Amino acid sequence: MNPSSIALSLITGALLAGAALAQDTTVSLPDGAPAGLSHVDRFDLRRHAHWLADDARGGRYTGTRGQLEAADYIAEHFALLGFEPLGDDHDGTRSFLQQWPVVRTRILQSRSGLRFGKHNFPKGYGVLPGQEIDSVGIPDGELLFCSYGAPDDSPAEIGPNEIPLVLVRTRSRDQMNVNAQFMMGFQSLGKSASIARKLYEKGARVVVFGVLHDDSGVGEILNYAGLLPGKPLLQYDGDAGMAAMVANARAPGPMVFLSGEATRAALATLGMEADEDGRIAQSAPAVGRASAGVQLAIETAGSHAVNVCAVLRGSDPDVANEALVISAHMDHMGTRVDGDVFNGADDNGSGSASLLEVAEAFARGDRPRRSVVFLSVAGEELGLWGSEYYATHPTWPLADTIANVNIDMIGRVADLSGADEISITPSHSHKRYSSIGRTAARLAGELGLGLTIGDMFYTRSDHYNFAERGVPVVFFCDGEHEDYHQVTDTADKLDYRKIERVARLAYWTAFEVVNAEGRPSEIGRQSDWLDGDGGR
Repeated sequence: MNPSSIALSLITGALLAGAALAQDTTVSLPDGAPAGLSHVDRFDLRRHAHWLADDARGGRYTGTRGQLEAADYIAEHFALLGFEPLGDDHDGTRSFLQQWPVVRTRILQSRSGLRFGKHNFPKGYGVLPGQEIDSVGIPDGELLFCSYGAPDDSPAEIGPNEIPLVLVRTRSRDQMNVNAQFMMGFQSLGKSASIARKLYEKGARVVVFGVLHDDSGVGEILNYAGLLPGKPLLQYDGDAGMAAMVANARAPGPMVFLSGEATRAALATLGMEADEDGRIAQSAPAVGRASAGVQLAIETAGSHAVNVCAVLRGSDPDVANEALVISAHMDHMGTRVDGDVFNGADDNGSGSASLLEVAEAFARGDRPRRSVVFLSVAGEELGLWGSEYYATHPTWPLADTIANVNIDMIGRVADLSGADEISITPSHSHKRYSSIGRTAARLAGELGLGLTIGDMFYTRSDHYNFAERGVPVVFFCDGEHEDYHQVTDTADKLDYRKIERVARLAYWTAFEVVNAEGRPSEIGRQSDWLDGDGGR
């Protein structure tokens, strides 16, 4: 997005946020709080979160237009605050963007699509590539109904222009929790791959699976590991990320999974229909075959993703070479097979909005003694890739990086935290507990927040790449909830009062660390949050 359109969105968003929150009362500042704390407010948090989690961003999947728009939005914000760019150096000119390489496998949309009778589907499907990623073209074939894929449901041989259609037994998300849905998705893909292998042995060139419930486990796994039109598969430094989870669920050729709408259209061409439980009924005499076509053009090529890096230099020449990194990931999961958007409001619109507000607090408040690096990364959902790249290609020396404060999901009541709580890791029960966590524990009470133990997430967000390299870290996170990695994680469900308090806690903690006499340190396991060196 160009600067003028970003500025317009900022103005428009501010007006909307102000109107929506006119009756809301902000949390008063505690005694002794730094002046910048007042610049972290829920009005701007709501504005940023709504912009980032809007359908127009398309779910901010790494490397897509929506994620790059988010990067531009964040970079423009840093520029307006007067920060120095700390990204790539282009012939002596710094950028706010740090590019990092990926290998991208994508569906070429102009040469791909499905047809069932007279119904064309340029979208509405997902693909698990075969053991050898290849394209396939059957422009004019016959759809061959194979029911649920039992041996008796398919013929002994399949002709070169016959396209087997197999139904997958699924249930709606309304009938199970997130974890059960996820596990059922793995089981369904494993069974589908077994069926597909048998059909390939019989001569199939492509196998199509009908999925009646878009919010089923199969649909969820496709979002991690499948190719969708406009949503590629990525690899970073040989790591296939979430797609590696289904490496064993492969067939010799591609498996195409249909959205609910496409599944019903395919069945209709065969004179069939299915109810919500997957029972097949005949709306006309079933012929078992119908005109169909599958065109898949798949390309693999080098590409890049981007982080956003900026710095506010410290005021004390004796320690300005030292910096604290405040980080949050901007990416999310993109779109579902039916086109619904994974808005990622809590994960991680809440953390990205907080990063922007914490940045403003540092810019408007008292200048810190040490420098502060603001780092917005992509690729977190795929395997912490953006922060891994930054940690191995730091634009501020790691030897002079004194700490990392990471913010990821802080806007909901979740399994680890209530409305007046937030979890942190490493906690006082963790061997890597640090003086930063202890500082956060002391300040949390001033902001009316209780702390809970979030050590189950110690390896699951971007702070981990700093911790692995010996940098003391603290990570703020609310935990998992019913909308975690679902299309229902929308900005209207966020608790902006909670986000405001947690973002203020992140700012205040960072402010104390960068203004302290000495560097923070790891203090190891303690019996309580405030134990260790007198609790100060």
